[in-house]
Amino acid sequence: MPTKQGWVQGYNCQLVVGSDYLILAADLSAQPSDVQAYQPMIDQAQGAARAIRRATGRRSRIATVLADAGYASKTNLTAPGPDRLIALGTSRELHHAARTQPATGGPPEQATAWQRMDHRLRTPTGAARYRRRAALVEPVHAHIKDRRDLRRFSRRGEQAARSEFRFAAAITNLLRLHSQLAT
Repeated sequence: MPTKQGWVQGYNCQLVVGSDYLILAADLSAQPSDVQAYQPMIDQAQGAARAIRRATGRRSRIATVLADAGYASKTNLTAPGPDRLIALGTSRELHHAARTQPATGGPPEQATAWQRMDHRLRTPTGAARYRRRAALVEPVHAHIKDRRDLRRFSRRGEQAARSEFRFAAAITNLLRLHSQLAT
């Protein structure tokens, strides 16, 4: 995997996290790009939402997916599935554009998928919604690394590492549920 410091032997870990900080999907791959992971991760998360709905009877659905710029592609912007806000640049660029070039109303009718997403991200509602992304998923990634001590995988091979990562995600969810029930 390429990193800022050069090449390392590693995996690209993916999480889908709900607004309650529960992990709805966890996977990893040897692909450095996130683009191909978007639809499989959303499919996993929708399956988890269906399972939660069946098990609890609660209305559980994915309202809006908040994804970083690594997932930006025409395919992902136009894929079927839940509503989404996919960044088209860095958070700093998005916040700057929303502040200096705010958008209102709907995007122009002839706008491309990219232009429609750019327009939505510059609206006050879109900018405020997207701002939540880092606060939702980044702490969970950090929690798995620091609290579960998963900075390195113990087992070799992609399938073994995937099992280890999903196990750490399951433990994180169980401990979160336990702490919520204890209060």
